[in-house]
Amino acid sequence: MNYKTIKEEYVTKAEIKKILSDRKDLEMEQKLTKEHTGNYKKLKIEKALKLKEDLQNLNNIKLKDDLIIKIVDILPASTEELKVVLQMSLIPFNDEEIEKVFEVVKPNL
Repeated sequence: MNYKTIKEEYVTKAEIKKILSDRKDLEMEQKLTKEHTGNYKKLKIEKALKLKEDLQNLNNIKLKDDLIIKIVDILPASTEELKVVLQMSLIPFNDEEIEKVFEVVKPNL
């Protein structure tokens, strides 16, 4: 089969689970992905989307979409865990920025 990429965007595991749950005839890879997301997602779709939006609303140019998705999927339980996720960024976060991000994440724990 030839596939064509129409649109590319980062999505949370909760969003993936929802997308695949709405489809009937899944291919093997899609079934495995659906199973994997069900085992490892931490938030329901509504909370995941809300947290994603709240993180985007911080308007921190260092906080790219890929990092936001990782934060939502991993849901770090401490600033130390959050620092590990934020190390993926090319531009380092200072302690104040990390605290601001964690304050948004904390209510979802």
